Amino acid sequence: MSIIESNLKTAFSTVLQERRSARRLLPGAFPATLVEELASAARLVPSSFDAQPWRIVVLHERNADFWELVTATIDERLENDRRDRYLARAAGMRDGGMTLLIFEDLALSAPQDRLSPEEARDHTSQALGMLQLTLWLSLTAHGLVTSPQHWHEFLEDVVLWFAGLPEEGFRLVAFMPVGRAAERPEPRVELTSRVSRETAP
Repeated sequence: MSIIESNLKTAFSTVLQERRSARRLLPGAFPATLVEELASAARLVPSSFDAQPWRIVVLHERNADFWELVTATIDERLENDRRDRYLARAAGMRDGGMTLLIFEDLALSAPQDRLSPEEARDHTSQALGMLQLTLWLSLTAHGLVTSPQHWHEFLEDVVLWFAGLPEEGFRLVAFMPVGRAAERPEPRVELTSRVSRETAP
């Protein structure tokens, strides 16, 4: 193994180990090139037919306004313990200073090459999952943390409105609040039974 290959392996392993979920954030120091680097990373994410069926909106200057909208919508649409839980989550994540909004571009995720709608949906879901992980690892490499949130059930319409995207053309996939961790991560659960090695008969 060459020195370059060894260094790449070590760096990748380190980023994987350092990637953690954080739901309580402090303001982060965002490099001037961060958005450009996230865009470059997103362009490298594999997708079926290289369609890249997503739109990413980075909120920084309007981040506080976004979380005010999220909080007001939770307060209006949810009830009882569920409302309290989500309000507590929002309170912990709003102070990071940046949020990535991730949308599916429905025009780009439509079936191609005789794929059924179900097959196209599977392909798109896989690509969007890889996109979120790629962005997450890119943020980790900068010493930042996030925790993808999938609250489209009760927030999709207001988030699309805030982003200026039409409901008929886009679907909210996730949003990723970004900042520095204000909490210690939970210990990792060791799961060794998820991968098995093929054995000869």
